[in-house]
Amino acid sequence: MSTHTSRPSSYIGEFRHGIDPKNRVTIPSAWRSGEAETFYVTQGAGRACLNVFTPEAFRQVVESAQTLPGISPRERQQFIQRFAAGAMECSADKQGRMVLPVELCNRIGLQGEAVLVGAFSRFEIWNPEQWDATKVATDPNFLNVGSQLGL
Repeated sequence: MSTHTSRPSSYIGEFRHGIDPKNRVTIPSAWRSGEAETFYVTQGAGRACLNVFTPEAFRQVVESAQTLPGISPRERQQFIQRFAAGAMECSADKQGRMVLPVELCNRIGLQGEAVLVGAFSRFEIWNPEQWDATKVATDPNFLNVGSQLGL
């Protein structure tokens, strides 16, 4: 069994894991560095999931918001303020167990089981029923874009 020494270049895949009595979920081994790690967790904007960012990816979102065309400086500042205010720092131990913030879990109805979904530069944590419903609802778009890409 190999151990990872750095974070993955991208988060891909879908994994179902239980949430233990201490409100911990295990991050998939392919997504771990093998060391204790820090993540920033936010509720997805208008979505029924939690977004989990590395510190670097979190900073990239803020930097992208600062240069996003078509929005005013006030809108930028308000977004960055809400984005940062809604984030919570979470640690994962060497075994990849991350304690999920109870208040964020309550907002999306997450308990007992979670689906961890790769979203390339971040990963998402979903209530299983919400994730299944989201896949069904977004299937036409997925098939359309996939077809246009020749997949």
